[in-house]
This record gives sequence, structure tokens and C-alpha cells, in this order.
Amino acid sequence: MKPFVYELQNLRTLYGEKPVLDIHSLKVEEGEILGLVGANGSGKSTLLRHLAFLEAHQSGKLHYCGFDASSLPLETRRDISILLPEPYLLKRTVRENILFGLKVRGETRNIEPRIHEALDLVGLLPKKFMHRAWHELSSGETQRVALASRLVLHPKTLLLDEPTNSLDYSGIPQFTDAILHANREWGTTVIIASHDLLWLSEIATRKIGLHFGRLMDFSTTNLIVGKWREEGDERFFDFDETQSMSLPKSYRIGEKRGVAINPRDISISLHEPELRKEDTVYLRGIIRDVLHVTKTNEISLKVVIGNHVLECIESFEYFERYHFYPSQSVTVNFAKSAIKVPSKEA
Repeated sequence: MKPFVYELQNLRTLYGEKPVLDIHSLKVEEGEILGLVGANGSGKSTLLRHLAFLEAHQSGKLHYCGFDASSLPLETRRDISILLPEPYLLKRTVRENILFGLKVRGETRNIEPRIHEALDLVGLLPKKFMHRAWHELSSGETQRVALASRLVLHPKTLLLDEPTNSLDYSGIPQFTDAILHANREWGTTVIIASHDLLWLSEIATRKIGLHFGRLMDFSTTNLIVGKWREEGDERFFDFDETQSMSLPKSYRIGEKRGVAINPRDISISLHEPELRKEDTVYLRGIIRDVLHVTKTNEISLKVVIGNHVLECIESFEYFERYHFYPSQSVTVNFAKSAIKVPSKEA
């Protein structure tokens, strides 16, 4: 097992009398890419600010690399970089913005190659952007420069709050590659809060859900958060224009409550069933990834359905029988009883 970068226990923070974070236990392993999901107001941004030590928790324990938050050395704190949803740039050139963090840390070796590397990683040509002024950048370019100014430091921990908000469709792949490069080449631990669940499913090695400041008490591998529409006595969640799942109105879901489905409660098949059960959800999708879970000798299959990804875990024997592969069209199904809805107190 890898060492833990973060260890949280009974961490609690209130704004006035309202609890915004109440985390019983959370551990983050070195080198993982952790996704934080949840509705607006669930506590994701507050948690990231705590992990960056920009905001102090009121009670409980928060340890980083073995240090308690109250005794964290400055040198160790500088191993952490955070990118906020609306990053602030100095009113200077791109080069000076990227150079600033290195100057603060007193680093003087290989400055120019590192600046070039950081710009290349985020998809900005150094010759074109190095001397461009801050006000000459688009919002997407500003976001990329802000990430480059973090990557140039080769951070041990990188915290990202809604990092793709300002990016257009063409900018997201380069941004993704830059994050994965830091994780793979430098061993950077990455924690990302994002509403882009499809993108997060592609990049994160693990996801956890926040619900009214608390970690959800069930598997969040298949966590679904978003709007539900009402029709008759049912609430419907639309995966795309033609496919949805429904629950009775008696389930108190709402936009601020996610639902989760255990991947082992989902079945996958090549064909749609001739007879459909009323208490079962059937969805058609495309396999994106096939992964052998060596610890349990099972197969993890990630299926894209509309703008969402569901993971299904099957036995290796089942996989050998049907030979599933990426880009294959399949049907997934699960009983409505497998859809877990947290209570407000969960």
C-alpha cells in the first residue's frame, strides 16, 4: 500500500451555525487521482481550500504527509498547488506569471526549460505566448497559463476546482494530458472537484461524493448527480434524449442529492432482452474501457451512456464467455432497488 498524503478524521467546519463539512474519515493515497463530485453547496470547494491550507477547519484532524495542519512546515506546504475556478493572473506577461512561483521558492536552475515545458504541457506555444500580456489572453488561455504556473513547480499535490469550466472543447484533451503527465512522470497526487462527470470518470482513479458536507456512505463508483424531472408519480433521470431511469416520488432526491449504483449490481449483455421487468432499468451504451481487476480476478467494464459513464464489474469467467471489447455496443441493466439514495443525515 502506498503512503497516505492526506488523512482526515472527524473534520468539521461551520459557516455560522450551518455545517459545511462534516467528514468522519478520509484518506488519500500518494499518486492517486481523486475525483470529488456533488451538487453546488455540497462542500467540494471548502474541502479543497482546507486541503490547500488556505482555510482552517474548526475541529477534528487534518494531516498532510504525516504533519498535523497546525505544525505543517512552510517547505512542505509549498509542495501543494491549487487552481481555483477563476484563476488570478498577475498584471504581467505570461512568462512572469509562470516564473513567479519559482522566484518565491528561490529556484534558479533550469528556469527557461521549465517554463517552456509548462507551456508545452498546456498546449501553448512558448514562442507565441511567452511575452504575451495577461490582458491579451482569452479565458481559456488564462486557465491554461494558470495551470502552467502550477505545473512549472512540479507539485507533489495538485488541487483543481472545476478546472475545465473556461475551456472550449478543443482545450480539454491538452489540459487532461498535462494533468496525467504530472501524475505519471512526477508522481503528483491530484484531487479534482468537477461537475463534468464524464471527463472526471475518464481521468480519476477514484471518485468520492459529498452530500451536504458529508461523504456518501455507499459506493460512489457510479455516482449520478443532476436534475430529475417529474412526470406523474415518478421522477426521471435522463441519460440522453431517449434513455432514462425512474424512481417513485417518495424517494427524496432533488438536485442536491446524488444516487449511486454498485458496479457489481449492474449486469451487461450484448443484446437487449426480449422481455423487460418493470422493476429493472435497461440502458444501451458503448464500452469505453475494459480493465482486469487482478486482486479479485474480475473485469471492470466502463460503458458510456449519453453524457455519463457506468462501471460494471463481472467475473472473469463471464468476460471470457462473451469477449467484451472497447467500442462494442451493449445493454446494461440493474434493479431499481440497486439505486441507492442518501438521506440528508447520511
